[in-house]
Amino acid sequence: MDYEIVTLEEKIAVGISARTNNAAPDMGAVIGGLWNRFYNEGVYTSIPDKVNEKALGIYTDYAGDEKADYAAMAACETTKEQPEENYVVCKIPAGRYAKFVIRGDMVQAVAAAWQEIWQMKLPRAFQCDFEEYQNGSMDSGEIHIYVGLAEDGRNMVASRCGILCEECTYQEQVGCAGCVHMQKPFWGESCPVKSCCEAKQQEHCGQCEIFPCDLLKQFAYDEKQGDDGKRIEQCKCWRNQ
Repeated sequence: MDYEIVTLEEKIAVGISARTNNAAPDMGAVIGGLWNRFYNEGVYTSIPDKVNEKALGIYTDYAGDEKADYAAMAACETTKEQPEENYVVCKIPAGRYAKFVIRGDMVQAVAAAWQEIWQMKLPRAFQCDFEEYQNGSMDSGEIHIYVGLAEDGRNMVASRCGILCEECTYQEQVGCAGCVHMQKPFWGESCPVKSCCEAKQQEHCGQCEIFPCDLLKQFAYDEKQGDDGKRIEQCKCWRNQ
C-alpha cells in the first residue's frame, strides 16, 4: 500500500472519546457507537470554531501492542483549546507522518487499510495516529490516514539499495514514497537493484549473502548518481538493527 511522508504542524481537536483495543470483541461496537454519538447526538454540529468541515478519527495513548488499550476519539479540528461541556480536547502532535489515501466504503475501506498498516514495518511513534474524512459519503468516501512516525527516519527501510528517502529531493518533487512501497519506480520501467532484492524476497540489499555486490557498488559509486558508498553503509545499519 503506497504512502507519502509528510510533516504536519500541531492540530487541536475537540470531540468525544472512548477506550478500547484491537483484540476486544466489542471494539467495533465501541468505535461505531462513538461515531453514532458524534453525528446523531449533535456533537459534530455543536463543536464551535471548526477549522473545516472534516471529521477526525484519532487514536492515542497506546504502547504499540495490538492488544493494548488506546483512546479512540471522534472529533473536529478547531482553533481553540477550550472544549465545550462534556467534550474532550486533544492535541495532534507536530511531526512526521506516513500519509495513506483511502477511497471507498468508509467502514470497510478504513478497516482493511488499518489491517494492512499494522503488518507494515513502519517506524511508528505510537503517540498519535488519525483519520481525516474528506467528505461525508459512506459508500465512496475519501479518507486520509496519518500514522505517526518516530523522529529518526534512518530506521525506516524505504529503499532496496539503502538510499534514505527523507534526504532525497524526489520525495517532494514527485511524491515518491520509496521503491519498497511502489510496484514500478517512477524513473523507468524497472530498477535492477529493486528487482534483484524482490526476486530474492529480501527487504534491502543488506540482507543478501553477497552484500555488497558489484551491482550495488556500481550504483553507489556512479559518478553522476552515486553517493560515494553512503547507501551501502545505510544497508549495514538496517542489517544490524
